[in-house]
Amino acid sequence: MNEMSPDRELLDRLVAIPEIADAGFQVREGLTGAGVTVLRGRVYFGSWRVTAGALCWIQAAQHSDASIAESVDDAVRRTLLAILRNLETHLTAPPLSAAG
Repeated sequence: MNEMSPDRELLDRLVAIPEIADAGFQVREGLTGAGVTVLRGRVYFGSWRVTAGALCWIQAAQHSDASIAESVDDAVRRTLLAILRNLETHLTAPPLSAAG
């Protein structure tokens, strides 16, 4: 029996969480057919790639190093936390002034 690759397992697990789409995010296979790409609407939010057998997260608009997940469960948890942090930031941001 073939064992599923970590990125494929992660993709399947994230797609099965309806709250991700309900929050305005999409999860899909990476453009090269490998990895997992996360979009907020139609804008790139971040991606998981398998590097040296480990899942590595690269988030858009971040000036920090990539983070490594210890397991697929950890990658699911980290993805959900990144989405929640993003939602929290957008909910607590002050409204834009209508005056120019």
